[in-house]
Amino acid sequence: MIQEFKKFEFSRERGIVWVCDIANSSKYLNSNDSATSLEEFLPRLNWVGAIVVEAAGGRFIKWTGDGFLAWFKSPLHREINEIISNIFEAVWQLTVLINVTQLGVNSGEMFKVRHGVTYERDALVTKIKHSEDYSSLDLTGRAVILAFRLSGVDSKFPNVITERELVEAYHQTNRQIINFKKLEVSEDKKSKYFKNEEFGLDKLYTSTRKADNVETIENVVNKGKKALNQAENPSHSKFYNQFVENLSAGPSWCTSVLDEYTRFVEQDLKGTLEEVVEMLEKKID
Repeated sequence: MIQEFKKFEFSRERGIVWVCDIANSSKYLNSNDSATSLEEFLPRLNWVGAIVVEAAGGRFIKWTGDGFLAWFKSPLHREINEIISNIFEAVWQLTVLINVTQLGVNSGEMFKVRHGVTYERDALVTKIKHSEDYSSLDLTGRAVILAFRLSGVDSKFPNVITERELVEAYHQTNRQIINFKKLEVSEDKKSKYFKNEEFGLDKLYTSTRKADNVETIENVVNKGKKALNQAENPSHSKFYNQFVENLSAGPSWCTSVLDEYTRFVEQDLKGTLEEVVEMLEKKID
């Protein structure tokens, strides 16, 4: 029997698109050594993805098989500074959580995620009413397609590629935890990842581990001390508090994942930072 939908509703909206994708998922799924681990990892990423999007103020549109599509409606252009700040914090936290804990999946592989984030000014939003009690959303648009393609391109931690306008909006906030640099798209990459289409390719930025400017040892030490002070006297964002609350209320595996993640941030990372600051201070002396 062919399923019948009661109603389709179409609208145009403006907002920010976030696509998350597992790197090399096909390779893992086609290998007997990693397929079982990936099958355990996928539903956990689905669950964590849904709560991280909700905590950041977005709508989890759908699971894509090896990642997800999320939508952050922004009818007013002036709102994108705060929205993109929440999204990039969510990208950073999710990437670190996965890199550190692998969501509790014991595997010989290191599963990693990549992200594409774009500004869609004219999304076609489709609301599908399946029943009186349930409806779903889908969306499409040129920037939506671009976000999917960007999520397939490798980049530096936290593995996100985005657009210049969103980076500029992000730089106007005081919550910057990701460095970006302009992404030069070669002809080979244009063919491999973008099907030789030009849309948006001249304004792409990619995450990078290093800022463009070279800092003095004194500045690095001061930033290190500031980070240590924040670690010892944490003042977490609204997003982080909501994310941790949602994660702690999840399935049983979430408890061990959250404990491991918290231990890494509050102990392992803090201890390493203390050692680096001490070493650099000796160089100054």
